[in-house]
Amino acid sequence: GDQYTGNDQSPNLPVAVQAEGTVAVTIGDGSATEGMPVDFYYKNSLYQTLYFEPEINTYGAITAMIFYNNFVTNLTDKPVKFWLGSTTQADLSAGWILDGLTLVFDGTLNFPSGENNIVVPLNAPYPYTGGTLLLYANRPMDTVYFNNNDNFKTQTVGNNRARKLTSDSTTYDPMAPSAAGTLSGNFPKTTFLIVTEGM
Repeated sequence: GDQYTGNDQSPNLPVAVQAEGTVAVTIGDGSATEGMPVDFYYKNSLYQTLYFEPEINTYGAITAMIFYNNFVTNLTDKPVKFWLGSTTQADLSAGWILDGLTLVFDGTLNFPSGENNIVVPLNAPYPYTGGTLLLYANRPMDTVYFNNNDNFKTQTVGNNRARKLTSDSTTYDPMAPSAAGTLSGNFPKTTFLIVTEGM
């Protein structure tokens, strides 16, 4: 109502509304950056990591995952695939875990430049009932690669909770990886949206 109209509207504030009973569980502090869960510096990538029950500390239906990017390139409509599963393995030192996986997202996502929350809506809620949760991510073979600084917020905990494989020339089959990849403790800062109603 004042005479200066130049500040009558604040910037837009994006808001994501979740179903009643949804909790957001964030694992990791994002103190570093790296190309995971999908690596756009290579034309295709495979990546697995573990999230442990004490880190999740609740049960319910996982409806979405959020990763935190910090890109210099504005990437739109990039194909990605994500699987979730449970495992009794304490780490990934024995190799890729390929049993008991559920494909929870197979489509395209936008990865805007700058710092953003990358929301991955699951095709169907994934029932998490406890134990160690396994995330498997695939960037299918593309025709181009992008900037080495197109990274996600990550952190390192231990040295064998994650496994990563990248290539510009070899197309990797997620269900039959032809190489072991690199074992590490690096994993992306991740938020799981979990509906706990009725659990």
